[in-house]
Amino acid sequence: MEASGELWKQTSIIVCTVDRLADLERCLQSLRPFHAAVKEILVVNNGPCGEAVEEIAQLHEAKVVTERRRGVSRARNTGIRNALGKIIVFLDDDTQASEDWLHLLIAPLTDSSVDCVVGSVRAENPAGPVQQAFEKILSQGLPNGPTMLDARAASDPFPLRMAMNGFTMNVAFRRSVFERFGCFDERFGRGTRIGSGEDADCFFNVLRLGGRILFEPGAVVVHRWPTARKALRRSMFQSGCAHTAILTKYFLQEPSLRRETLRYAASRLRPLPAPAASSAAKFKIPRMPLFVGSLYGPLAFLLSGKE
Repeated sequence: MEASGELWKQTSIIVCTVDRLADLERCLQSLRPFHAAVKEILVVNNGPCGEAVEEIAQLHEAKVVTERRRGVSRARNTGIRNALGKIIVFLDDDTQASEDWLHLLIAPLTDSSVDCVVGSVRAENPAGPVQQAFEKILSQGLPNGPTMLDARAASDPFPLRMAMNGFTMNVAFRRSVFERFGCFDERFGRGTRIGSGEDADCFFNVLRLGGRILFEPGAVVVHRWPTARKALRRSMFQSGCAHTAILTKYFLQEPSLRRETLRYAASRLRPLPAPAASSAAKFKIPRMPLFVGSLYGPLAFLLSGKE
């Protein structure tokens, strides 16, 4: 499947950044091969380093908008409002694109029935034990080849498991998705009390309302994972927190989904075996932070509504 030149010209690449200037520099450098072909590269600055971000963006011929309220979902929504393209591509500032990344990511959108395409994420340096653990956790259960996620075809009224097959650090949306299904819930994501979950919540909302998402593992970006064990424990806590916060959200806000929400929650009472790190890592993935985060998730969601 080929991405037409017209599709490229309709594409806005959005990079949300906060206080990571060296990462932003590398990310924008990796996007240089695509600059002439796409409509724009847009940096959303969600941190205080305004002049430095402007300088880096100008060097790489990218535009900058500022979102002063902290939170990645707020930054992404600001990007959506300011983007000119009909195709909205999100890339995190600590990722780098491969040469054929954008072609593989947007080509499936030549099919009008595809609403969103999710690419894959690889570790920049998987040599360390913590990086290996992150890689193992985030790759577990993902399909090996292109896979259509379609809740209606699967007769799944509560497609949260399905929605967890991807990340908004590497994704292409039609702009019409946000017009039909709404933008990112600003209570979720990095920089909020919940700290994560904006991707799963967004994909879940798209799928449950009849949208179709294609997972394309060939559209690869390289991600710089943290090296500290503390970061892995924090990520596990936020993952658990986000999972139960999403359940709380739909239980409270969508009465028609309450039975399915409870059924899904009951199915998760027996957690799947912990994903084991490779033997080379010699590092056991911590499960207690995930459990504690799951307990905190409902409270975090309730408190988020008051912020």
